[in-house]
Amino acid sequence: MKRLGNGRFRFLRSQAGFTLIETILAVAILGFIGTGVVMAIDTNSRSTRVLDEQVEAGNLVTAYLEAIKQLAYDKTVDSEYSGAGANVTIPAQYSVAVVIGYSDNGTTWVDSAARTTEKLQRVTISVLRTDGKPVLSICTYRAER
Repeated sequence: MKRLGNGRFRFLRSQAGFTLIETILAVAILGFIGTGVVMAIDTNSRSTRVLDEQVEAGNLVTAYLEAIKQLAYDKTVDSEYSGAGANVTIPAQYSVAVVIGYSDNGTTWVDSAARTTEKLQRVTISVLRTDGKPVLSICTYRAER
């Protein structure tokens, strides 16, 4: 510091600092950038969670489909292939529903209680969250041979 004629201490002109407006603008710019980064991380986290859920549901459906393929064509009323999930471990947050539709020509479908001589089955396997929200639903067909 340099003492000037009137007795007051003044900073040397070479020691200039940031003004309040410059500091506020810098903090605002960093805040906007930080918000963008946090939003990008949040979006990535959500998409990863959805992808994990889809993969797990796909694995459950595949396990059920493979188990149903191993079973004989079931003609009993309201069977819904109840034994298909016997060896499949279902995580606690999911439930699996198997719905069977029957047809003799592939265009008109009836439910299991009303069927008589249909030889074609439409097997729909749905994976649901415990709150009832559907995650994945796959449909396949079986024919009596």
